[in-house]
Amino acid sequence: MRLMENILFLLFAVLFLSLMSAHVYQTNKFFIRLKKEHQETWQDLGEPKWMIQFGDDSFKNAMKYIRQKKFDDLNDNLLLKAYTSIKRIEYTAISIAIIIIILTILDVIIGG
Repeated sequence: MRLMENILFLLFAVLFLSLMSAHVYQTNKFFIRLKKEHQETWQDLGEPKWMIQFGDDSFKNAMKYIRQKKFDDLNDNLLLKAYTSIKRIEYTAISIAIIIIILTILDVIIGG
């Protein structure tokens, strides 16, 4: 039984890490599309990139821009598709994280 719990935990952890990688990929895809097709908006956001530096809020502002769906007025279906993927990944990752936490708590209480 203990082996099954460990395997299940490992699978959930790997799934969570895979989702985080997919999130980075989709967010980068969004940034590339914004830079390529909506140069002015991309520049207004401070030309966001993944290399985050102290005092540079461009990445944080770009993530807010995505989460608040402020790109709607650009009428770009590919941005909308990337946004939809990002949100789906986030909700799935949150669900997996909650499952991992619950399994850990149950293991401590029951297996203690």
